[in-house]
Amino acid sequence: MIKLSPQQVTEVNALIAEIEKVIKPKSEIGGREKASLTSLLAASKIEKKPVFFKAKREYADTVVAHFVREKGAVKSRFHMNNQSLIFVLPG
Repeated sequence: MIKLSPQQVTEVNALIAEIEKVIKPKSEIGGREKASLTSLLAASKIEKKPVFFKAKREYADTVVAHFVREKGAVKSRFHMNNQSLIFVLPG
């Protein structure tokens, strides 16, 4: 687990609060760039529309892990580490 300063904790908590507004228990969450995710979804014939959230690269994995462990979300198979966008696919 990475050590976060109080400023970083505030930023991560703000991002978590923003994502909590749209995520449901069986939603998929992950980190990926917008262009590559949309092309992967199209190639896999997945009709779900992702919702994107801007995040700092060093916080993305922490936020994704929080939702997987604490909120029951599923880590997406399209997830990549250290991405500048976090996406949520509705369940």
